[in-house]
Amino acid sequence: MDSGVLPIISLASKPIAKILLSCSETATTEGSFKTTPLPGKNTRVFAVPKSMPNFLEKMDIKAIYHIYAKIKIRVPLEIQRTIKFNFYDYYFKISNGMKIVNVIPLTKGPLRNDLTYFTTKNIESGNVVSIFLRNKKILGLVLFSENVSDVKINIKDMNFNLKKIIEVKENSVFLKEYLESALLVSKYFVSSKNNAFASLIPGVFRENYDKIAPVKIRTSVEIENKKNLKIEKLLLQEPLEDRISIYKTLIRENFALKKSVFIVLPTENDIKTFEEYLSKGIQKFTFAVYGRLSVKKILKKFEQIISTPHPVLIISTAPFLCIPRQDIGVIILERESSDGYKMIARPHLDLRIFAELFASKINAKFISSDTLLRLETIAKQETEHCIPMHSLSFRTNFGGKIEVQKRMTKTLPFKIFSTETLKEIENMLAQKKKVFIFALRKGLATQTICRDCGEIVSCKKCSTLLVLYNLGETKKRTLVCNKCGEEAEGVATCDNCQSWNLAPLGIGTDTVYEEIRKIFSLGRSPTGEPKTKILKLDKESAKNKKTAEKIIKEFDSNSGSILIGTEMALFYLENKVALSVIASFDSLWSIPNFKMSEKILQLSISIISKTENKLIIQTKNNRDPAILAIESGNLLPFAREELEDRKKLGYPPFKRFIKIKHLGNKSETLKAKQILAEILKDYKPLIFSGFLTQVKSKYVTNALIKMETKNWSLPGLSANSSIDENLLAKLLSLPPSFEIFVDPEDLL
Repeated sequence: MDSGVLPIISLASKPIAKILLSCSETATTEGSFKTTPLPGKNTRVFAVPKSMPNFLEKMDIKAIYHIYAKIKIRVPLEIQRTIKFNFYDYYFKISNGMKIVNVIPLTKGPLRNDLTYFTTKNIESGNVVSIFLRNKKILGLVLFSENVSDVKINIKDMNFNLKKIIEVKENSVFLKEYLESALLVSKYFVSSKNNAFASLIPGVFRENYDKIAPVKIRTSVEIENKKNLKIEKLLLQEPLEDRISIYKTLIRENFALKKSVFIVLPTENDIKTFEEYLSKGIQKFTFAVYGRLSVKKILKKFEQIISTPHPVLIISTAPFLCIPRQDIGVIILERESSDGYKMIARPHLDLRIFAELFASKINAKFISSDTLLRLETIAKQETEHCIPMHSLSFRTNFGGKIEVQKRMTKTLPFKIFSTETLKEIENMLAQKKKVFIFALRKGLATQTICRDCGEIVSCKKCSTLLVLYNLGETKKRTLVCNKCGEEAEGVATCDNCQSWNLAPLGIGTDTVYEEIRKIFSLGRSPTGEPKTKILKLDKESAKNKKTAEKIIKEFDSNSGSILIGTEMALFYLENKVALSVIASFDSLWSIPNFKMSEKILQLSISIISKTENKLIIQTKNNRDPAILAIESGNLLPFAREELEDRKKLGYPPFKRFIKIKHLGNKSETLKAKQILAEILKDYKPLIFSGFLTQVKSKYVTNALIKMETKNWSLPGLSANSSIDENLLAKLLSLPPSFEIFVDPEDLL
């Protein structure tokens, strides 16, 4: 403001202005400056009413401006005169001890930054507060707070109005180590903090915080006493029965040392299974917690877990690690290879990473455990010097027989099942034993091809392969896109050559179901039902968990029945079957994924674990290395060869992959490619179209960054590692239309 200009303030009838010296940071009252700058010089000034008391003469100008301009106390002039309103009396009351608070909202949403609020209450990092966000009252987590007078930012340059914190909760339930781990994992996966925290703190605790906050938490000095100890990270690869035996011993040992044990599992079914195995004799101290329990039961278990003086065994999913039990001595990551730990939707966190980070924060022993660990975890013996609890077992330890049946490629007409397979199924049914038949995908045929030009029929909207289904009560054959749901009823000719010579290929669950019904459901019982109960379990037949459980219950209650299913069925199948059949092993290789060989082994082991007497594998290539490994019962040579190949190619776990994905129309796609090339040029990204070039009529663009693992990791995961802050800032600067995947499952 130019000197000599009279400012206007609605809060004083006769305001005055005093010019501030260039070295000054204070607002002053009339007559407090002995000298003034030269006339005509542009100088910062701050207007104050004459009524300003002398004891505020040296108040920080930023604090005064903050109160006036950002909180925006607006009082009409006539009301001021009526109530003799004095701005500075009011200002002094509300600004005394005022703090600016950085808050992470505990709700999912597209927030790129933390939010800023103000309060006059004492508040600490990690406190939980109530705030308004978009006119809705929610919980927030305090990152830090500062006194108004200490704020270094230029408050008047803020382009938003500060809101007041509604309430500061008396107790912060969550351990600071848990909150620190959540912050670190949000950084590792380039996620907004609010999305990470909302994913890692179960909704039942966020929505019922006032009910769990009063619960008295037993304090412990265990964590502080072990700060300087080196964390023990162990690997356990054994059959399930052997792992259970090891866990029982481990739990007894830790209870004797007055330490609790937390077993992390990916699904509710796994939790129930392990509770049944491990709770015998210690039922009073075993707590199984999962999301489908009622709110009342979860809150009751929460109170019991944190108030029980005796060490406890907690069996739950990773987000329930937030339960503030301070004496946890061991965290076991069970079924480590399960895809259930990876979040499909944003923020794309891997809960295995979080569990390991949290274990390092609380100085707990961390055990990665499974029948067959992921190859990247096995490689940690070399890359991270992780120690096996016992020599890693690569034997399948299957007590039954594995039979590989080579399918003749030129046999016409094509038969889904060989004569030998059908005889084996018939034999099992005659003995009233159960049979499970595995098919890779749902539908009649996994793809349709033009016999004249070789073109594969794909969805016109998203370019995904169309799958043939029997739809509706009429069982009308229709080509359907599993990606976007588009139905292509009128497809009768090839888009490429207009030929009518289209042929369905591949074996889906519907094809297997129809074939089995033709052969084995002949004849009726007195009630009119087919003599052989034939059931199907895939995403088409079971839209939800309740329906899937109903199908499995029906299968279990009928002896001599057949279940046809995809991988989904393995999650619900608890009891072993006498015979399992992989209808087409070759179809497993149809998925383009650099981890596919490992996934085939994992899938085969899962099927073996559900089988009692015999596994039949139907294939055109009985010399497939994966089949030879499964047939021999020794997976070690295959695992070694796969790791060597990945090392030569520079694939995980020897390099870190970061994938950026963008969906948009043609012009948006061109712009996205330019943005990625420019922003990430220092990291030489590989920019390419997705395997599915279109999804929901939008084009897919991928960018892949390959880097040294030490340059994108955390000390809690790998010694002498760090996150590349420059790359992190660039990735966080990308618009929300770009999705970021750290350690992606595929490069499609």
